[in-house]
Amino acid sequence: MKKRFIVYGLQFTVFCISFLFSLTGNWKLKTGNCFAQITFLNTGIDITVSSNCTTFVDGHVIDSLGKIHNSGNIFLTGDWSNFEPSGCLDPAAGTVILSGGNQFIKGNQTTTFNNLDCAGSGTKTLIINTIVGGNTGVLSLNGNPFDLNSNTLIVTNPSSSAITRSSGYIISETPPANGYGTIQWNLGNAAGNYEFPFGTFSAEYIPFHFNISSAGNAANGNISVATYPTAAGNNPNNRPLPTGVANLDDPQKGKDVSEKCADRFWLIDANNYSSNPTADMIFTYRDLEWDGSNGSTNNILEDSLRAWRWDGTKWLPPSGTDNPSANTVTITGINTFSPWTLYSREFPCPLYVPNAFSPNGDSENDSWKPISACLKKVHFEIYNRWGERVFETDDVKKSWDGTFHGETEGTAVFTYIMTYELYSGDAGSRKGNISLMH
Repeated sequence: MKKRFIVYGLQFTVFCISFLFSLTGNWKLKTGNCFAQITFLNTGIDITVSSNCTTFVDGHVIDSLGKIHNSGNIFLTGDWSNFEPSGCLDPAAGTVILSGGNQFIKGNQTTTFNNLDCAGSGTKTLIINTIVGGNTGVLSLNGNPFDLNSNTLIVTNPSSSAITRSSGYIISETPPANGYGTIQWNLGNAAGNYEFPFGTFSAEYIPFHFNISSAGNAANGNISVATYPTAAGNNPNNRPLPTGVANLDDPQKGKDVSEKCADRFWLIDANNYSSNPTADMIFTYRDLEWDGSNGSTNNILEDSLRAWRWDGTKWLPPSGTDNPSANTVTITGINTFSPWTLYSREFPCPLYVPNAFSPNGDSENDSWKPISACLKKVHFEIYNRWGERVFETDDVKKSWDGTFHGETEGTAVFTYIMTYELYSGDAGSRKGNISLMH
């Protein structure tokens, strides 16, 4: 026969110094605080923590059988383990605060948290798929890493504020052989700007942005995203490939272009929609994933990085815009999803040398320099009609503003001498005339 243990009053305190705190019967905490030290073990009862109560567990919570009806706050410094087949928590109430150091969410049954607060310090790690968010609940990362560890985090609150952070981040990073670490966000028919707050094991923040311009059609639709880096020293480069991706061949070139691809993949899927949402997507990459460092065989012009999608049988033409200063590539108006990477396709990249300019302050052709999106190195000198050198630079960003010794030159013809190197590998020298006009 079950025991029934009901507690009323202002405060109830339980101390358990060196053994398990194990409960049988029906136990209710109405007001005040409950303290359990070392391990809190529920072996088959219903436990109720009402909304004006806080429970502190200096150790682990292990729910073997029975419910924890938490409408208040549960702080724990140890791990959360769930073995209750029908779910141990009410899915839309209460807050669980992981207030220790390195902590794990585990067991053999998925836990559905309403609010999950990553407080304390250290990494919070999933050992099992985990659900957070209820209808309005929030995953608060604060400043902590949250390691998916090849598991899936399901966010059920469709609001774009369902994940918050200060400096914390979610680690995906695992390749297909290990199993992807995935964020599944149940957006349904919602629209808005969603930030999937990914970070690396080395604490570099690499968020993925999914900015919905047209909502999808499905109350139970979701967007799932995983990302992982590839080993820079692999030969061929950019391996391992995502599951289902057969190659890194550019169909227009008819050959493998691994050395032109950034060392990272994104796995993006829209699920359960009758019509998918339309979104702008922003991919964030690291410099070492394109620049040939860290043993990589990459041969990439960063400005030409574009988003590249595998359609199930081949890679489609790349598109989008790279922002080198932000380490992002943006692509707009997307409603079809699958594996993506970033590809630096070699586009025609001519060198243009103007033959005239007019430094008159009208913001058009006010200075002179050689122009090319592929300009890697340059040295040029400019001489007046008497053979005086009026300007010289090795900086690809600098231009001549038409002044000499601080004074603007008059209308005249000048001579330039230039050597250059392009990222495409072309190099050479040029000489010619420049007309300065007012």
